[in-house]
Amino acid sequence: MLFFAYSLSTGCMTHRLSRSKQRRVDNQVWVITGASGGLGRGIAVEAAKYKARVVLAARSREDLEAVATQIRSYGGEAWVAPTDISDTTAVRQLRAGTVARWKKIDVWVNNAGVTAIGCLWDVPLKDHSRIIDVNLKGTLYCSYEAIQQFRLQGYGKLINIASAESVLPTPYQAAYVAAKAGIKNMDIGLRQELRLAGLQKIQVLSIDPWALNTPIWDHAASYSGHAPRMGLLDRVPKVVNVVLQAAVSSRSRDIAVGWKTKVAYAVHQLFPALAHRISANIVYKYQMKEAPAMPPSPGNLFQSLPPTQVETDIRERMKKEKAQKIPGRR
Repeated sequence: MLFFAYSLSTGCMTHRLSRSKQRRVDNQVWVITGASGGLGRGIAVEAAKYKARVVLAARSREDLEAVATQIRSYGGEAWVAPTDISDTTAVRQLRAGTVARWKKIDVWVNNAGVTAIGCLWDVPLKDHSRIIDVNLKGTLYCSYEAIQQFRLQGYGKLINIASAESVLPTPYQAAYVAAKAGIKNMDIGLRQELRLAGLQKIQVLSIDPWALNTPIWDHAASYSGHAPRMGLLDRVPKVVNVVLQAAVSSRSRDIAVGWKTKVAYAVHQLFPALAHRISANIVYKYQMKEAPAMPPSPGNLFQSLPPTQVETDIRERMKKEKAQKIPGRR
């Protein structure tokens, strides 16, 4: 997703919600997938700080319990719901369990995602299939259950985490970029269906973050011969803040997060071929040319892996790799 190689600070201020907006979150029920680590964990913890009751969904109960413990230490409410979102029965049970416990769902955030780094022909087909099953089909299954619940209630907000790669795809993540583009277009179609059905109190938002400094770069499957990595990463709090603000807005829309995403979209609209070429060259530099050697690995595609914190310092890892001059760079 990298476009411009010049550097600006990726630090960000987290803008707190106004008191009136805080009151909208207070006592809401939020379902968050991929809540065991990375962006999902960040969203869950922040929503709980604003007194939302959060349902934590991911594959690992142990990891989710750690998040729930953190939330409860702030005085928040959390319910752990181990769920593989690629399983329609599990997603149906996630919805049913939430409603049985808290009677409603106000906000459903689809964040869970996995990826593999490598040329399409080097990544095993079963790994491509797993990425589509989780990222695209899983998001569709969750969106289906969320909308069914919202139709019964007459209101609700569906927030799907897409990506800047839904508009500006890059090499070495074929299944991932296909899934994110699918999510983006599904949301556009769904918004029109709701409008035509007169269901204006149900909102659908797509959030497009830049590449984030999360454990995804430690957990990604790798078939490129190199360790997964990325440069010019954004901080997670920037996106958490956008999700919180989106949850209390009254609009259904796509939201590009941060200056890098917005500039990349603008240039892509004007000069798409040039945008693809430059972004691909930069990704090649970070993921292939400068990355250290690594044997093939399925990463977390088929099992959960630690660590599960909100952020990891990929930039620090890259500095150490450069200093050590690890063999394997081209």
